[in-house]
Amino acid sequence: MSRSRLPPVASEKTTLSGCAPSRLSIPNAPFYIEPACRYAAAVAGQIGFNDLQAQDISAGLHCALTALLRYSFEPNEPAWVELVSERIPAGLRLSLRDQGLPLSPADSDGGDAGADSPLYGLNAYFDEVRFQNRGRDGKEIILSKHLPDPSITDDVAGCAWDSSEVPDSGLDQPRSETHCTVRRLKPSEAHEVSKAVYQAYGYSYPHDYVYYPEKIAELNRRGDIFSAVAVAENQEIAGHCSLKRWEENPRIAEMAQGVVKPRFRSQGCFARLTEYLIDAARGQGLTGVFGEAVTTHPYSQKTALQFGLRDCALFLGLIPAAADFKGLGGRPGDRGSMLVQFRYLGTPASTPVYAPLSHRAMIAGIFANLGRAPDLRTPPPEAERPAAAEATVTVKLSRSLNLARIRIDRYGRNVVELLREQTRALCRQKWDAIHLLLDLSDPATAHFANRFEELGFFFAGVLPCGLSAGDALFLQHLNHLAVSYESIQTESAFAGRLADYVRRCDPSR
Repeated sequence: MSRSRLPPVASEKTTLSGCAPSRLSIPNAPFYIEPACRYAAAVAGQIGFNDLQAQDISAGLHCALTALLRYSFEPNEPAWVELVSERIPAGLRLSLRDQGLPLSPADSDGGDAGADSPLYGLNAYFDEVRFQNRGRDGKEIILSKHLPDPSITDDVAGCAWDSSEVPDSGLDQPRSETHCTVRRLKPSEAHEVSKAVYQAYGYSYPHDYVYYPEKIAELNRRGDIFSAVAVAENQEIAGHCSLKRWEENPRIAEMAQGVVKPRFRSQGCFARLTEYLIDAARGQGLTGVFGEAVTTHPYSQKTALQFGLRDCALFLGLIPAAADFKGLGGRPGDRGSMLVQFRYLGTPASTPVYAPLSHRAMIAGIFANLGRAPDLRTPPPEAERPAAAEATVTVKLSRSLNLARIRIDRYGRNVVELLREQTRALCRQKWDAIHLLLDLSDPATAHFANRFEELGFFFAGVLPCGLSAGDALFLQHLNHLAVSYESIQTESAFAGRLADYVRRCDPSR
């Protein structure tokens, strides 16, 4: 392959007018570092830097790119760094953007960066070194060099630009046996959680706070989540999982954000995380724990079953189509589904279960699968005629999942029409999935659930202790969302039975 010659650095300064940033996409290969540095030196020369200053900028950029490619990506990973060169009033700004491994918050100050950081030593070449965490859009390193004579520059506004989309890596890394120990996350390790999420999902994980180490640390500090990490023998953070109190009833908690770096999978790390969090939940006096396992692969379902969690609901179309399960089957293509699994940790308060007659057998089967005999009751005739004229509902929205959840707080005689209006509005707003949360301890649920199904809702399952008043029945509504039932992978026989039942209930089938 012949190499094209690069034009020589211009010796005559060209005045740039207005705001004129330029961009280069640099592949993850050392071969391209030198041409990129020569280009930056050429831009510096045109702005007004002399030859020695331009060479200094080139040398600093060479150090930054060399360290950044080594830090952010695996060797031969198909990835790019975007270099943006921009004239600013003080001189030149070089911005390096990528969607590689996240950096620690400690690296936000280039002067304090450790020797293994891409920012290490850059203050020797540049007047300003800054780092920005851009969440799901990756990270940015900003390098500024000031002209010694500010009169050379005019008032030139900085420009904003859009990052190009970078293909995710699907590289299969060789694995070696390792032993993971599990403990609670230390605040200083929050950035390692972001790294683990990136290595497992790229930037496709739906809850984007996991890409902000400072948010992870703050949520743990406030007690909103309880994070545990799996630590490998070399002290590397191999995985993460957290307990999050269920907002509808804080007596139960969800085990969420469970990730293990690809090269540590199948080493028992996720199992140890699960066991640790169940013990922590028991120590906190919780009644139960649950998790939402993907159905793109069966591995997380297997671990949950191993520790006594049992299948109780199937949420269709909950995973964004862009989700990337690196090394576990890739992108699902369509929106994926989640299997809810629950385990009792204590004896729940005895509450009646007013199951709709059409789903009574399935609901009884779910409780039997959980090892509990429900107090199934038949509703009195007056349940069809609520005493209140006006119903009350609460609507909660999750933009990351494009999910709306409606909770019936009080049945009223207008509840069907109210739900019809709410559902139409949410569909017009293009929410992909709508969940309806019903109190099984309320006799009216047994009657109105069938009426709600006339609006397009259908059976999803049960979340034990899902409401402070008792167990929750979930119905779901899909807003013109195609679901591939054939792609749903289930581990247990009961989960397969549940998926078949949900499919038969789906009005679009």
